[in-house]
Amino acid sequence: MRYRLFIILLLTAVVEPVTGQSNRERPGADLLTRMLASQEEGSFNLEADSLLVANYYKLITVNEKQSGVYGYRIRIFSDSGLGAKEEQQKVRARFISLFPGVDAHYHYDEPFFKVYVGDCRTRSEALKLYDRVKVYFPNPIIVSDLIEVE
Repeated sequence: MRYRLFIILLLTAVVEPVTGQSNRERPGADLLTRMLASQEEGSFNLEADSLLVANYYKLITVNEKQSGVYGYRIRIFSDSGLGAKEEQQKVRARFISLFPGVDAHYHYDEPFFKVYVGDCRTRSEALKLYDRVKVYFPNPIIVSDLIEVE
């Protein structure tokens, strides 16, 4: 199985530049579809396990439904119990007033009400925001999350 995956990746690296000219005829087609179409033209012979192809298309479907990319956010509030939701709203409002250019997001992860701030692409960007935030909010935590990209 690993050998087949290695062959597919190797063919991807070799075939993509070769078929780059003909890809303009099929805009929007994914890589595997283009490779299979090139195979029909007689360029090469591609053998792929049916489960590999099925998982490939499942991954493409999941990625199309997923909004955003992986990055980092800072959790500045997490609490449960009576009054936690109201406190969550107060913390978010306070953050927005202190940092007007930075997004703040509500999140309910049963039974915790949480507030995450920032949409940082890199950890170093998150660390810079962390240093600014920890002055006003005790014990912030940097977490990996799906972030919104403009």
